Amino acid sequence: MSAPEQRQRRYWDALAQTDPDAAIIDPNDRRGLKNAYLAGLRDRAFAQSLARHDVERGTVLDLGCGTASASHPLLRAGHRVLGLDISLQLLRHARNRCGDRDCLFAAVDGRHLPVAASVMDAAVVYVVLSYVTDDAAALALLEEVRATLKPGAPLIMIEQARARRALCEDGLKVHRSIREWTQLLRQAGFRLADTAILRHGRFPTTPLVAVGAIPRAAWPWLARCEAGVARLTGVFGWDYAEVRFEATA
Repeated sequence: MSAPEQRQRRYWDALAQTDPDAAIIDPNDRRGLKNAYLAGLRDRAFAQSLARHDVERGTVLDLGCGTASASHPLLRAGHRVLGLDISLQLLRHARNRCGDRDCLFAAVDGRHLPVAASVMDAAVVYVVLSYVTDDAAALALLEEVRATLKPGAPLIMIEQARARRALCEDGLKVHRSIREWTQLLRQAGFRLADTAILRHGRFPTTPLVAVGAIPRAAWPWLARCEAGVARLTGVFGWDYAEVRFEATA
């Protein structure tokens, strides 16, 4: 394991000491409401994309599964899940959350995926490759993901993007542009099917969600509102956005 990957493992192992959802979304969300909102937005995006690609009760690779925050809803929907992550501590949360029925969780080195070729019906990724700051390493990992997928199977990837590339979190994370993300996907051999901005990182209602000022019943409406604004504005020059990429192997 390289020095950057060792640093990433230490970072995520340390976050694993917090709440399982805070560890993989926002560790500063004290009430857990913001994390629940964002997890719901992510889960709906994954479910809708998988349905568009006719993946029902499939075998799904969850790359960078963390605490199985996304794996668990996939299991409830009837899928089988292989969850891979660099952090042993996060994977302990994953196993506690999901058990071992229709799922398997394993640690990886951040470079190589111990998965046979052409066996997965789909793959999902949630803000994982943003933490692979080297483009060559990110490309190699995407190629590994593509190799696991059956021909034509979808990759559903949600990553953070900016108008211009920027490093953040003391160099642990990179915000690529949408163009850079799509180039990586194409270079890895994927066929891009669709791209959509789901939300802006600093949308003004997010702090209201975090403090409980917006009831849960309104969250689906709010998510649609965020996506609608994003369709009109694109990525703001001063903010990052969460972008959903659909591509096929």
